[in-house]
Amino acid sequence: MAKLSEYSAKRRFEATPEPGPVVAEGGSGPLLFVVQQHSARRLHYDFRLQCDGVLKSWAVPKGPSLDPADKRMAVYVEDHPFDYGSFEGVIPPGQYGSGEVIVWDCGTYSPDEDGTWFHDREQAQRQVREGLEKGKLSIQLRGEKLKGSFALVRTKEANQWLLIKHKDRFVTKDDITARDRSVLSGVTVADMKVVPAHRIPAAQLVPALRTGSVQPMPAKLAPMLAEIGDAPFHRDGWMWEPKLDGYRVIAFIDRDGVRLRSRRGLDLTPAFPALVKELGDQGVDGMVLDGEIVAFDANGTPSFNALQNRVQLKSQAELAAADRNAPVVFFCFDLPYFAGVDLREVPYRDRRRYLGQALLPSPLVQLVHADEDGIALQQAALASGFEGVVGKRLDSRYHAGRRSPSWLKVKPVQSAEFVIGGYTQGKGARESLGAILVGYWEDGQLRHASHVGSGFDARTLDRLLARLAPLKRRSCPFAEKPELNNPTTWVEPELVAEVQFQEWTGDGHLRAPVFLRIRDDIDAKSVRRVALAKPTGSSSPRRRGTSDLKAAKAPDSRLRGNDEGQANGGESAGEIDGILSQLDNPKHAFELATGPHRIRLTHLDRVYWPANEALQQPPLTKRDLLRYLAQVSPLMLPHLADRPLTMIRMPDGILGQRFFQKHWTQERPGFAESVTVFSGHKDEEHEYLLCNNLPTLLWLAQSGTLEFHIWHSRAKPGPDAVSKSTDYASSLESLEASVLNYPDYVVFDIDPYIYSGKEAAGAEPELNTVAFDKGREIAFHLRELLHGMSLEPIVKTSGKTGLHVFVPIRRTIDFDAAREVSELVSRHLMRLHPRDITMEWSVPKRTGKIFMDHNMNVRGKTLNVAYSPRGEPGAPVSMPLTWDELADAHPLDFRLNNAIARLARTGDRWRDALRHKQDLGRILKLGS
Repeated sequence: MAKLSEYSAKRRFEATPEPGPVVAEGGSGPLLFVVQQHSARRLHYDFRLQCDGVLKSWAVPKGPSLDPADKRMAVYVEDHPFDYGSFEGVIPPGQYGSGEVIVWDCGTYSPDEDGTWFHDREQAQRQVREGLEKGKLSIQLRGEKLKGSFALVRTKEANQWLLIKHKDRFVTKDDITARDRSVLSGVTVADMKVVPAHRIPAAQLVPALRTGSVQPMPAKLAPMLAEIGDAPFHRDGWMWEPKLDGYRVIAFIDRDGVRLRSRRGLDLTPAFPALVKELGDQGVDGMVLDGEIVAFDANGTPSFNALQNRVQLKSQAELAAADRNAPVVFFCFDLPYFAGVDLREVPYRDRRRYLGQALLPSPLVQLVHADEDGIALQQAALASGFEGVVGKRLDSRYHAGRRSPSWLKVKPVQSAEFVIGGYTQGKGARESLGAILVGYWEDGQLRHASHVGSGFDARTLDRLLARLAPLKRRSCPFAEKPELNNPTTWVEPELVAEVQFQEWTGDGHLRAPVFLRIRDDIDAKSVRRVALAKPTGSSSPRRRGTSDLKAAKAPDSRLRGNDEGQANGGESAGEIDGILSQLDNPKHAFELATGPHRIRLTHLDRVYWPANEALQQPPLTKRDLLRYLAQVSPLMLPHLADRPLTMIRMPDGILGQRFFQKHWTQERPGFAESVTVFSGHKDEEHEYLLCNNLPTLLWLAQSGTLEFHIWHSRAKPGPDAVSKSTDYASSLESLEASVLNYPDYVVFDIDPYIYSGKEAAGAEPELNTVAFDKGREIAFHLRELLHGMSLEPIVKTSGKTGLHVFVPIRRTIDFDAAREVSELVSRHLMRLHPRDITMEWSVPKRTGKIFMDHNMNVRGKTLNVAYSPRGEPGAPVSMPLTWDELADAHPLDFRLNNAIARLARTGDRWRDALRHKQDLGRILKLGS
């Protein structure tokens, strides 16, 4: 406390918001410097250096300068507590130093007279103490505004010092104080009069360890990878960077030199000698930079070809010439490690700030630009020749070697029509067709554009081969025969395919082509090469806080296929895109057109899910629900089709009234189908809705349906069904003999009764990590047991606290038999894990265990359908997962406003698993 006695004596802490006089003990890693702009009687700058648990402080009337000719007066004042480093706010009138304060700059510093000591706090503090005692201290600053070497020199007056910039590459005559905004909040000191202050802990200002010793630099590091996003957006909690078309590289810097490693771990150090030299000037022992090496063509546009050519060079003379004539730039976008501090578990918002501080830029080493507005940044990135943009969640950790939905890469995608001129032989299941050869007409000749081998599923292949069979010919129809790697069948150029691709390459071919569909409405003779329009990133501005990830304009086969016996509702990519465009209409009510149908939409900005600060989620409205359902419909409708539906409606949102609706007695539109089912309980018939098409899905959302719960059987016979009867209504006997009495799967409902401790008396358990982890553990035990029976289960989150595990089966056993199988397996699993599992109906007896409810396998019982939203805080959705994904998943990973980015990858695999019908006859015999 003696260190801060003068600070404490000048202040009344019951009246000022400044932090109390607490000395920060211990810790390791780099030391903090901070410059605060302070509008007291006169505007001045407070320059502070962390040492021995406090901030040594100087008042600099004119502020720092980057011109060595400026010798700025710095008046030594009382030590301040370490926590003062992040103080922004207003010191009230009548208090010492009254006025507004912002953090003008901050970062790490080290004495630098005999090298730097960012990695050794004790040595750094020892040299600081010695320098202050001598009256001369040379330091290197690594801040966002102040970089390079400075000197503090004491004058003849004991408390008067001079702050002087040393000569180095950061010298400039520009007035650095013209950059007048806070590096933390972005506000000016004048703004502080009206803007509420939001402080972060001073411990987060720089990468330092509050406890423990320095951590060793990793010898190897696989980069974190991004998932594919559909469109950029502007939303709280995200930052965007341009996507660079280069080599992903991890740079390791320590006292032994610089090492460049590719994404695959290859050593690229010898290929870039000039870059290695500049990275060696970072002046720190222990630094790992994640970034992209980019080469540029003669026009200054990023060129991947130029980079590939550059990497082929071997001799020193060739490399030296390349450094002169075709230099590369290393754009840095992450800092996984710095000076003894492993930053991989630190949120991206802090790592980005640390990177801006720690990086010492040079001509070949640059900090990549970042912006909150992904839409505007994509426009600028594409105009500058970059690939697109990458969005990063501000709270995301650095998951080395993993692809994460916390990072989204968005690249422009184009599609055009091309003539099919042949197809190659493939391998394995694709032996009949590996790729199609497509082209366009130019001057009466067919020019080859590309081999297209992506975008096909089994159904598409069969249909395409049937269309191509009568068109076979002996000779190549292209003007110049393409390069061929496999046996090729030529066809008459009469069939037109729509192909999605990124861009035309320099040699006139398609980059990343994907087959979309056959276009019978296009005359093959009319197909010409189409020049790509300049991408704009978004067809129109979006409101902040909406679900901005739009479905691709031409979804691939993962979004187009449908399950056996299930309708897809006829929705097309164009129809969905048209719906999304209509929903951009700012009106609160209007008539939505979907195909020939019209749906009257009202109260579109009514909030259904309030903002969730913990998840950094904005309020979500009816409009957002409609957007989500339109985008997810190609995946969700096959699971809804032909199944009696129970709706959970919340017309005023999740905080208002909610009610189940099983039977539909009101008037319904013509496109909404229904089925009449006999009720054994009331000896009467009831009408159930079937959600078989997109208009019905959107109409139900307009009616306030937030959750969609379905039967486990379908009102449609098929080749796997033992019953062909569709008489569900005339009697109980007819219903039991009908196809509706034969489920598609056996259900295992895993429901944790492990409480968070925050529940109201008598309430069901809330979602909590401990409970979900235990449920996940039981799910894997269940999978292991089912594998022992040669059964392959699939899994999805319930969207609330539990998991739903399914075993898809042939429709040869009724609900009673399915329930018997579920009970048999569940009881055996309970015997294996008696401390963890219960099948008791008494709620008190379930407490602390996982409840397995085999009685979900009853005709008329329902579970929420795959991809259904849930009326819970955070707007979770019921997400199908692979078992690998389940291993580290959490229900709130999958929410209404972040799910679309990953659905096209996961949905198809889950639907394929549902097609794998299994025979349970032998299990029943075993049970008996």
